[in-house]
Amino acid sequence: MECPTCRKVYQLKIQYDQNAQIFDWPICFECKECGDILEFTYGQKGLRPVGIDYKPQQGEPPVTTLGYSSSLPITDEVYLKELNDTESMVLYSIFFNLQRGHFTSEEIHAFDIFLRQMQENFLPYRGVMKALLPIMVKGNTAAFSKKWAGLFDIKKYKPIETARKMKEGFYELVEKSYLNIIPSAYYKNCYQRYVQPLFEYIKSSSFEDVKSLKERLDESGKISLWYKDTALPYVVDRLNDIQKIIPSMIYASAGVSDVQQRGDLKIVTISYKEAISCYVRGYEILIKGLKTIVGVNNLVENGNIDTFTNPKLGGITSITKFAELTGGKMIEHLENYVTINSFLDGALNNKVRNAAEHEGIRYDATNQHITCHYDTKDDSKVYELSLIALCKMCYIQLLHIIEITLLARKIVEKAQ
Repeated sequence: MECPTCRKVYQLKIQYDQNAQIFDWPICFECKECGDILEFTYGQKGLRPVGIDYKPQQGEPPVTTLGYSSSLPITDEVYLKELNDTESMVLYSIFFNLQRGHFTSEEIHAFDIFLRQMQENFLPYRGVMKALLPIMVKGNTAAFSKKWAGLFDIKKYKPIETARKMKEGFYELVEKSYLNIIPSAYYKNCYQRYVQPLFEYIKSSSFEDVKSLKERLDESGKISLWYKDTALPYVVDRLNDIQKIIPSMIYASAGVSDVQQRGDLKIVTISYKEAISCYVRGYEILIKGLKTIVGVNNLVENGNIDTFTNPKLGGITSITKFAELTGGKMIEHLENYVTINSFLDGALNNKVRNAAEHEGIRYDATNQHITCHYDTKDDSKVYELSLIALCKMCYIQLLHIIEITLLARKIVEKAQ
């Protein structure tokens, strides 16, 4: 194929896996020659848009090879490298290359099981919530019922009678989607250890205690408005476009916290600009919802919503004062809070956020390396990460925002 702007030719080498021809998968990378962001799709009908195929003539020099998989990270050997056809055939196998110092065959197999679960139970329905959300907001139960039936190909259905049941059905979709986008390692290492106990606490608490909890959390802004007006639209958007970050999910599947330890891997399903935008938006939403999960965890660990475990900053004597802090100060205050830090798993990196806000990010597309100049007063202070590490952070952010959304709703519903 060739760049439509400068006509540079690329050889696309596609990992033909179980997902390849089921959906239209995104292909996104920056042209080495002109810097244009090239966006294509590959699926049942081949490469789209039509007309971008390029057939090299015999004897032509090597062209830039782009290894591609809809589901797996790309190793450096086949990411925008000048390879002739023989060289690319020798080096090419995304699956095989990943086993050479990146992931074990057992880890890749576990990821494959997770992908099959998503392929069957979630990916065909990922756009359902985006289609239903505006109707639910409008409150039209009849229209919601008809749309629901159409989306799930239900010929005969009983219309939903009340707005309450309509909302219950929608949030049940959110919860089922969540359960189908978390791999077993994340379920064991994060959900069961840090999230599930919070839901169990709310379930076992009395109406009076939950009502008191809600009132305390609402002092710094109603948690119901946070999840209805802010978190839910974000969750719906991200679930609708989740195919763009699937290759980064392998780290959570393997239970990996530090992405860089797994070597130099690339992602070719999302642009750097979209990933940064996704991260910054998720950061701001997660920060606003953080008080809910911290407050409930304070109750579980310490029996008091205002008592933090190993607080870093002095003077933060209540969950309300904590909620009034800036994002950076919140993160600093929680540095020694082992439970919360383990739960967050790097999803709130203030250096990346600050660099993005102050246009202090430099991106090198040839190696997908991101340099964050996070201090406007000192350009020598930098934080470095890869594009796929950023996408992994976006994925963990999404999981946490869904978890807090469902937890906040449980609190609000029980307190009524």
